Amino acid sequence: MVRKAGSGSQPRPEQFEISGTDLKPADSNLLPVTGAGASAFTLRDQPVMLAADVALIFGVATREIVQNIKANPDIFPEKYAFELIDAEVEELRSAGLISKPGRGGSRAKPWVVTRKGAIRLATIMKSPQAIRAADIFIDIFDDMVGQLQAGAQQVAIPSPSQLVSTEQDLQLVNTARERLAGAITALFNTVIDVNRNTTVGEELQEVSSEALNHIKAWLRGKALTNDKLEAETMLVIEQARDMYERRQADLADKALDRERKVLDNVIIRIKATKEMIDMYHQLEPNALVQLTTGFRTVLPSLEHKK
Repeated sequence: MVRKAGSGSQPRPEQFEISGTDLKPADSNLLPVTGAGASAFTLRDQPVMLAADVALIFGVATREIVQNIKANPDIFPEKYAFELIDAEVEELRSAGLISKPGRGGSRAKPWVVTRKGAIRLATIMKSPQAIRAADIFIDIFDDMVGQLQAGAQQVAIPSPSQLVSTEQDLQLVNTARERLAGAITALFNTVIDVNRNTTVGEELQEVSSEALNHIKAWLRGKALTNDKLEAETMLVIEQARDMYERRQADLADKALDRERKVLDNVIIRIKATKEMIDMYHQLEPNALVQLTTGFRTVLPSLEHKK
């Protein structure tokens, strides 16, 4: 929590800070997806992913994934998705892949989705991430069919980076995450009122504190969609801009160069934060990349016990 600025010789208030730990994904070998790093594991002799992880990738609630599967049993046979039985649930709990009831774990039996099921879900889900994933899959399939119909003996996948990401891609994303975090923190810590010696974060108080908590949760890989992150950050930016404009109006008839320079610094920080949001949005792996990467990293097999 941020203390209000004092006067005179009182120490400066606590600043908003993001530690080095916050800037590192939980597992550097996994894609920094929307939420915890999602990985597949082998169950019933095929790689599957928890419906909760698929939901994070598509930017929807887990119940939306499960509801779509249950509402369409004809297009989601067991090779696409299935509900776990008691023995499988215990195996997952023993492996630490799901929580125990009463400790954050759901009492409902989890659902898992195969790679084919994830692609099929992308074709019926309405979230922007799912629609984009379906578009990429359809574009690639259509292009390959076109090559075969034209007589090609071998087909080439257009824009293969849309399906997988390289180590360089991951480094770029992580760098963008760090820069975005730094830009937001710098905006929070920018002085906006020289006379009271208060920062943007202190003036915004609860609004900026809540936004920072969301940002830190996102950096730690918690269940926070990038839409939520962007909405919170844009809220802070708009409120900071409102403060800037009010201060500009107050100084309109005063020759206070120091105050004007301080305000110029605020608008620079606002611009930098918006630019970093745009950069991260451009670099962030699409949902299809996240799914293919998750299914490519298959955890050890869990024996199915009947």
